[in-house]
Amino acid sequence: MQEEIILTALESLHRLSGINGLYIQDDIKNKQIHLKIEARTLEFRIEVKTEVRRHQVYQLAALHSIYPHLIVIAQHIFPEIKEELRELGISHLESNGNVFIKNEQIFILIDTQKKQKSQKDNANRAFTKTGLKVLFHLLNNKELIHQTQREIAGICGVGLGNIPQIIEGLMEAGYLIKFQNNKYVWQRRKELLDHWLNGYATLLRPKLLKGKYTCKKAWHDIQLNTQSSAWGGEYAADLLTNYLRPENILIHTKEKQIDLIRNHHIIPQLNGELEVHEIFWQPENGIAPPVIIYAELLLSGGKRNIETAEIIYNEFIQSIL
Repeated sequence: MQEEIILTALESLHRLSGINGLYIQDDIKNKQIHLKIEARTLEFRIEVKTEVRRHQVYQLAALHSIYPHLIVIAQHIFPEIKEELRELGISHLESNGNVFIKNEQIFILIDTQKKQKSQKDNANRAFTKTGLKVLFHLLNNKELIHQTQREIAGICGVGLGNIPQIIEGLMEAGYLIKFQNNKYVWQRRKELLDHWLNGYATLLRPKLLKGKYTCKKAWHDIQLNTQSSAWGGEYAADLLTNYLRPENILIHTKEKQIDLIRNHHIIPQLNGELEVHEIFWQPENGIAPPVIIYAELLLSGGKRNIETAEIIYNEFIQSIL
């Protein structure tokens, strides 16, 4: 998938501008393109995305500080995100040939091409709301894929009929390879995490919002039932890392609104400081899983939240991918 995005973008760039591009991959982590522009050859380190979301801009800015000659290659970049990337001086190239490059040698801007019509996401059912719930569990436990489909459905709390379609979608997208005896090997799980995060942000998370509330008493005096609820967001991140002073408070819960109000002395309020989400996993210790906390920090943004998200990724997530 990534190689297809790169090669399509280079082909479109050549068609529009005459610029020749060469894709070079020394190893899995070191991907480059060389662009021949008249007598110059510009070398770029590549970061490939299907789409670039706002929460990824912070990550790209950090990567750009390490690799000044970085270019982001994506199927599509939303106009407001392209503007942010330009302000940060980050080169980018879309599959349709739209490109921005500005450095000490050259300035190129093409932004006239419409978004390419692409085939429906190969992952199909893997990235529906139901698929995203299943992927969350698979990201947390890579060995879960080797259990029976009935067991997977039970653990994930979804209908059995969804599981074969989700697995097939992951195989079509290249995230799973099937071997004999119904055994699987995972591929590109970090990329899968990013893909899941995009779906979580745009498709699943908005559907989980139960409302916003204000607290009659100090929010940290709330005593959660750890069998039905868990802290998320900044407070959960601080509990994990002791690195963040929480300002925005989030609870994941199975409790109904009337029980939330009665049990925790909170009042519905449009701009309240407490956000409540429907929980879609089984809570254990009163804190959301690191993958959820990581996603929430990236989506909320801010320098301190991004730094904390990186700590959580390095300490709790990287080892399970």
